[in-house]
Amino acid sequence: GPEGEEELIASLGSPKEAAHDILTTLLDKKINEENSNKNNRQVLQIAILALLAAPIGIPVGIALLMAIIGIFIAAVSVLIAFFAVSVAGLILGGFLLFESFYVLAESTSAFMLIFGGGLLAIGASSLVLLATSYVTRFFGILILRLIQWILNRGKRGESHA
Repeated sequence: GPEGEEELIASLGSPKEAAHDILTTLLDKKINEENSNKNNRQVLQIAILALLAAPIGIPVGIALLMAIIGIFIAAVSVLIAFFAVSVAGLILGGFLLFESFYVLAESTSAFMLIFGGGLLAIGASSLVLLATSYVTRFFGILILRLIQWILNRGKRGESHA
């Protein structure tokens, strides 16, 4: 009846609060999925929607969003730099390996030095590339957890008010 509808509307709160609760619940489910095939782009989109639907003050929300964007841009810049250095090291290592065979006829010790340098450059660059991939995954998880923490903090603030 009409009495039940009014109680239901009162329990759900404003439409913005209901949307925030739904998006936050959806984000929590997506992040905590055990399936490794989850779509990270979809999770990021849900996180941004949930952050924008959060019933917090607009200036505080803008400041938090700008801080997250700044941290994200800085992290991406560092990761791109490490990726570029590792690719350059792989190219240099390959070049040194081929170059070492040109000096083989003249000096065996020069061949060994240049060949070893090429192997060292390829090995070190491969390790940097591997570490960069792990750090990239870590930053992705860190950003999602930060957004989740902000959203859950907003929920706690509402329940005490």
